Amino acid sequence: MTTILLSGYYGFNNIGDEAVLGGLLAGLQAELPNVEPVVLSADPAATQRLHGVRAIPRMHLAAIQKELAQASLLISGGGSLLQDVTSLRSPFYYLGILWLAQRAGVPTMALAQGIGPLRHWLARRCANTLLNRTRAITVRDPVSAALLEELEVTVPPIEVTADPSFLLEPEASERLDSWWSGYIPVNRPLIGIALRQWGGNKSIERYHAISDALVALAQQTGALLLFLPMQYDRDLSVAEEMAGWTPAESRVLDLPLTPREMLEAVGRCDVMLAMRLHALIFAVQRGTPAFGFAYDPKVLDFSLEAGLPTPPAWSDLSAESLIPTLQSFWNTRDAVRLHIQAGSSRLIALAHRNITRVREVLEDTGSLSSK
Repeated sequence: MTTILLSGYYGFNNIGDEAVLGGLLAGLQAELPNVEPVVLSADPAATQRLHGVRAIPRMHLAAIQKELAQASLLISGGGSLLQDVTSLRSPFYYLGILWLAQRAGVPTMALAQGIGPLRHWLARRCANTLLNRTRAITVRDPVSAALLEELEVTVPPIEVTADPSFLLEPEASERLDSWWSGYIPVNRPLIGIALRQWGGNKSIERYHAISDALVALAQQTGALLLFLPMQYDRDLSVAEEMAGWTPAESRVLDLPLTPREMLEAVGRCDVMLAMRLHALIFAVQRGTPAFGFAYDPKVLDFSLEAGLPTPPAWSDLSAESLIPTLQSFWNTRDAVRLHIQAGSSRLIALAHRNITRVREVLEDTGSLSSK
């Protein structure tokens, strides 16, 4: 059995990152059944329960070194790992894992990474050194590829693919159906909303602008507002507060969901409005018209790549501009749906390309077991 280690933002109860892991595992199981994945996780027990895969503590150096001694490959990604917007800890942790693997003589690759922003000089220098030592690099958008080119990462060639969560399948579980039948009326338009906490200058004004626009949209359409917490322990309070601010009929999906259940829930919405990147990815995967709030460049990058309406910059959000924008989006939602449905098969194929690159690296290194 060939063992590979998976390093990412796993075990933090974030549906987006768990969807990345779930899609990656599904792809590996389908194409490389003789590969045993081992996940570096913040909560190994939760990762094992959710994904049915072996996991070890991501901060336990001895455990990581023990697994590296037996591993044929370390995969870094996917997700927004190499960025220093939230803190410098993120890029240095993930680059540190790459360094440990390379020091141990284990082949490495970066998979479906969303690179940047990466501003600190030392983080940029380390990224240049360590990524140039990998066997393969795939990124989830052209902007990430351009940043790596700027960082002079050229070995190996960089390939633009797509987020592995496109490989995930929805699940209409009994508990989701039970909640849905109790709270969501039949045959009423449904607007899904996935927000997160975000600070910065005049941030509270941006949330009020979104709230005002939601009221106007609900009045125009007669729709029910459904707030979807993508990272349950962090987003639930935002959802409940926004629902309280917004004088339109709404529900908060106050049931912790798995990524596959959330994918199903997003597919039941008529449109999706989201700050959370993976709410937009889920919408595109399910053919649900979606509109992003670009608090982070990755939201803009994905919207452009997937053919969604171009979102306004977070700093430019105002009720005066957002209300007519969302009303226009609603009126053209059928055209948006057709457009993203036409392009989603391309993104799914690109997500599969990540798995193919894993196979190619294992074959190139002579590590692919037939047992």
